[in-house]
Amino acid sequence: MPRIGIILGSTRPNRNGEQVARWVLELASQREDAEFELVDLRDYPLPHLDEPMPASFGQYANDHTKAWAQKIASFDGFVVVTPEYNTARPRAQERD
Repeated sequence: MPRIGIILGSTRPNRNGEQVARWVLELASQREDAEFELVDLRDYPLPHLDEPMPASFGQYANDHTKAWAQKIASFDGFVVVTPEYNTARPRAQERD
């Protein structure tokens, strides 16, 4: 049976994506043709560009990268729940 990772793509404090990711997991889990697992990026603190070799080589030096690679390799596919930061909200008009 295929395994699908639902990746929560935000690590920010007070994030709303966790509720969305859990909702996606709840809906997806109603299916009987695949297994689904929520993967929270907070559980895998990955410093940016801290590996000496490119990821495509699969030769990881750091334990945190090895743990992430092992988790990702356990899935056949992914759904990524990612935030949208809308800075174009209408602003309150100033009063005279």
